[in-house]
Amino acid sequence: MMRTLLLALMLFPASQAFAQERVLYDSRLPYPEPRLTESERSRVQYLARQAAEQRAWSEDDAGMDFCDGSDFRIEGAAPGAFTVKGRQQTAYVYTFCFRRPGNLQGLVVLDGLNVAAHYVFVNHISSMYALKDINRNGFTELVLDGGFTGQGYTEGWLDIVELGPVRRLLGQLNYEHLPQPYHDNCGVVESGGQWTSALIRVTPGPTPRYTWQQLTGRCGNERVATRTGPIKPLKLTPAPTGWAKGPMK
Repeated sequence: MMRTLLLALMLFPASQAFAQERVLYDSRLPYPEPRLTESERSRVQYLARQAAEQRAWSEDDAGMDFCDGSDFRIEGAAPGAFTVKGRQQTAYVYTFCFRRPGNLQGLVVLDGLNVAAHYVFVNHISSMYALKDINRNGFTELVLDGGFTGQGYTEGWLDIVELGPVRRLLGQLNYEHLPQPYHDNCGVVESGGQWTSALIRVTPGPTPRYTWQQLTGRCGNERVATRTGPIKPLKLTPAPTGWAKGPMK
């Protein structure tokens, strides 16, 4: 009896940690489409236009004079407590202007229709979703998912972002900071092309633990992996976002 009890106590923390593990990124899963009211969309669009009028993006971002706002769209929206603990806020990532070197984009956090945060940057972010406080500090994190297709190859990347208590990247994954979240040669190889992605999981805690697993599949069937690699530990290094502040009203 005592041996059985001791075994149960030894196994409990491990099983509890396993139960808490979450999928942070899986390229096979569809991203949630942002469902917006007209007032939300109008508010974010107004802030994006204000950012353009105030030249919030760097003057080095050539082509600003050709951005009239006709490209505006909201790429993703997510609920959470991003800048104040316990608040019901909504984050939006938008594109103001499409440009090959990098789209003029921004991230807005609304508290109702009041602006809690607004940042602008140049990137190719195409979707966004929330993580539920993976480092247990009371703030909701965001995953910004982006990519670029050129000469038949598609490269994908991820930014894991926290806005409070300090704005920073909890981690960044791309072709320089491996493992790369997604890559394919589907536009180059007519048959036999393949995609490769990283299935990323996180176990929440004051110091979150990350793992990754390589998945490979055939072009044309991006929802099914034909080969799965071993689970490996993943270390992410926090860094500044480098974003500029946008208009707050």
